[in-house]
Amino acid sequence: MVIIRVDFLRGAYVAADPTTPTATEWPPAPARVFAALVAGACAIGADPEPLTALESAPEIRFGKASAAPGTINYVPAAYIKSGRPNREIRRPQMVSIDAPVFYAWNADIDRHWLNPVLNAVTYLGRAESPVRLALVEELPEMPHHLAPDPLGGELLRVPQAGWLSTLQALYGSRARAVAPYLGYLDPREQFAPSPWGELFALRVSPAELRDAVRLGEALRAATMSHAPERMSPVLHGHAPVPHAAWLTLPNIGHDHADGRVLGLGMLLPREVSEADRTEAVSALAQVARTGEAGDVRVRRPAEHEHVPGGLTYRGWGRRSKSWTTATPIVLERHPRRGQSIASLIADTCERWGYPRPAAVEVSQYSRLRGVPPARAFRPRKGGRWTHATLHWDQPVAGPVLLGRDQHFGLGLCQTFDPSGQVARRRNENRIRGEG
Repeated sequence: MVIIRVDFLRGAYVAADPTTPTATEWPPAPARVFAALVAGACAIGADPEPLTALESAPEIRFGKASAAPGTINYVPAAYIKSGRPNREIRRPQMVSIDAPVFYAWNADIDRHWLNPVLNAVTYLGRAESPVRLALVEELPEMPHHLAPDPLGGELLRVPQAGWLSTLQALYGSRARAVAPYLGYLDPREQFAPSPWGELFALRVSPAELRDAVRLGEALRAATMSHAPERMSPVLHGHAPVPHAAWLTLPNIGHDHADGRVLGLGMLLPREVSEADRTEAVSALAQVARTGEAGDVRVRRPAEHEHVPGGLTYRGWGRRSKSWTTATPIVLERHPRRGQSIASLIADTCERWGYPRPAAVEVSQYSRLRGVPPARAFRPRKGGRWTHATLHWDQPVAGPVLLGRDQHFGLGLCQTFDPSGQVARRRNENRIRGEG
């Protein structure tokens, strides 16, 4: 195992998230550390090829951090006279820290080769954050502990296989590569599992999220039409066993969300036999080949096509203490005398295998950008439906689906930050004092 200790000599780290320049990156992304090691190897004339052993996601341990105002850099007058935007000061994104950060790769590199490379790395992020790197034998206990997990809610840039070649190919050019993001979570964290398993998604022709039930029914009917005559109850759902949910997957919950439908998905229960899974996936593949699900055009995502997070299991399967509806929850019955709708939804959570939430907020409007109000949707058989935000005392793993029409796309929930934003790729809770 390769364990690298990073000490910040000024007690500060200055770097911005490359996809959100106004946001502070913390902890330093593994991809940034990897790039620094490559630069260090080249600086001393060493062949960086041994660093390919670190083209993976390391475990990370680090201490507390607090927001710092940063320094003021005055832009030279020549810069302003050149006609560029008149910004006379820049404030680097900075955090103040008092403990080292540790990165642990499950890999093996010759220490005699690696030590000079570590010594050649003088800073991370901007030059205002000088560092000292060293190898250590063991990982100490630290306040924060992150381990790679595809379903983790914390997204960090990591060096993937072939990343060294990518950096070398771009050296000396103006092109800029941003390493892929991978989910991380604290392995010490206890959470409630989701009853849902794999998600298989298809791209779709333009459609409206408010038509989620109609779209879900169309995908279900098309898939069943390609299944054997005596099909699995996972598909038809007319047996008291867990069966598939047919989802409408929208572009919602972020600053640029427009509410458009990204695709349709078949979500399988976690407890499904291999035979039932094979039958369901084969039938859905036939739908993709024909390109038709009723009056809706569908297709399989192209091999090299960028797949939005909303079409992936990870996009709906993170862990959070707070979830809010992307499509409204259809109540399973009328509330009893004196029972609130919030209490009824809490009962529904327990019925479908989730813990009972500590609090439920009910509204006709979703707290996610791009989602229509509840009244715009139409359940299969009428009744009463509402948007809701649910808060648990412990993290709950997604996907989270609730209510009577959950198998047809209603009651679909997304992780939610009570401050008003969807769980983002940086965990700002770890930087105390930053809004």
